[in-house]
Formats: sequence, C-alpha cells, structure tokens
Amino acid sequence: MTTDEVREYLKSYKIYKDRIEYIDNKVLNVHSIQYNKVIGRTSEPKTQNNYIMMKEECKKEMENIRNTINRVTTLKYRMALYYRYVDGLTEYDIADIMGMALRTIQRYEYKGIEELANILE
Repeated sequence: MTTDEVREYLKSYKIYKDRIEYIDNKVLNVHSIQYNKVIGRTSEPKTQNNYIMMKEECKKEMENIRNTINRVTTLKYRMALYYRYVDGLTEYDIADIMGMALRTIQRYEYKGIEELANILE
C-alpha cells in the first residue's frame, strides 16, 4: 500500500463511526433533516436485522483499523495515529495532549503512516 492509500484507509474509520451513528438513529426511528424533496423511494426499506448486520460489519472494519494501527511498533507514532484517526482529534489537540510541538506530531503521523505502508505491503 502507498502512504496515500494508508491515509485513506485510516480516514475510513470516521466513515464507519458515522455510519454506526446513522444506523442507531434509524433503529431508534430518529429521522434526519431532509434538505431536498425526494420523490419516490430512493432504496428498498430495510429491516431491523439488516441494520444490525450493517452495524456489525462497520464495527468489524473499525476493529480492523484499530488493530492495524496497533501494528505500528513505535509508541509515539501509534499514539499520534490513534488520536488522529480513531479519536478524530486535530493535530493541534494531539500536540497539546502529548506535550509536543505541532511539527513533531505531523512528523510522527507521517512516519507512522510510512511504517503502516511498509507493514501492509
């Protein structure tokens, strides 16, 4: 995998997290705001079991991403990646939490992604 592919893979964690929130809202029958008028059905209605299966698939993918991050051997790189992609923090927040300069955090993130690219080849 290239570093760009690894970065996109890690970013997908947030997509799965958002998807689980959407599924939870659907199961609880919470309706989102509709900005455009939709005429007719846009998809087949889903059953509770479909939503539960979709949620489980998302959880598995999220776990795979966390396990992938855990394969990074350098703790500082792993922490930077975890904070950035799993917790969804900004680089500024990570620098504050870890007590390091912003540029250092950016370097840790880059080095961690490079290491993952080598691992995932």
